Amino acid sequence: MSQPKNPLEIVATIRESIEVSPRNSRKVLFHNLRGRFGWQVWTAQRRELVTRLLKDQDILAQPSIADAWLDDWIMLSMPIIINLDPKDPDPAYAPDDKLFYRLMSAHLGSEREVEMKYVTRLFNAFDYDDINEADGFGFLLHEGISRKRVAADFVYFADGDHSPKGTPLVLVEAKSAGHKLADAIEQARSYASVLKPMYYVVTDGDVSMVWNYQGVIPDVKVLEFRREELRDRFDEIYRLLNCETVTKARIERSCRLPQPRRGHRLLRR
Repeated sequence: MSQPKNPLEIVATIRESIEVSPRNSRKVLFHNLRGRFGWQVWTAQRRELVTRLLKDQDILAQPSIADAWLDDWIMLSMPIIINLDPKDPDPAYAPDDKLFYRLMSAHLGSEREVEMKYVTRLFNAFDYDDINEADGFGFLLHEGISRKRVAADFVYFADGDHSPKGTPLVLVEAKSAGHKLADAIEQARSYASVLKPMYYVVTDGDVSMVWNYQGVIPDVKVLEFRREELRDRFDEIYRLLNCETVTKARIERSCRLPQPRRGHRLLRR
């Protein structure tokens, strides 16, 4: 009879395989991943155990072990997450009821309305000034042998340097109200692969998703919120996205990600 496998050793082996992978990730079928542990029955308790062991080794599974089906492909990676002491909103400058009312009650129909009535006002509340904001930031995007000029709706920089040598913090893609965000996520991700921001955000004004850009490994969704939740969750959102904290995190992370690939070129505005 074969000896039972040690889950700790299996997860340690998975980590080693990720570390030596050229892409710093491993893609496996879920039923093959299950089979490595040697259990005849995959119980809820065993799912929880594997999830915990992966987390202890700083391994992220996308989709999660809890949500995966037998024939799903699972991407296993070790994302770079910079954890800094969060900055709390300054009570003297925190949004007042009037601003929350304007944000939460504004009629948002077209994409431009979402940009002007929601995104700009929201990021101003996160301590980004006019000097940080690049509206319609243009650059060349290479796709295979072709290239095209594109423009991100907003790119928020650490300072007034909006050049290729600048420090992009947050890229925002806004869509009209009710627009399906799946396509916007792919669009923002492709832009982020060139600009290398700390985060990219997609929003239709009612739902906003925040992704931590990771480079060659899958990006990590770190926050999702609805416009109606702004008042109750403002401190949480601010601690993640405020200009000072993101600037520090972006600088600390800059040396850990691969350099821009050849063929990607930014255009000065």
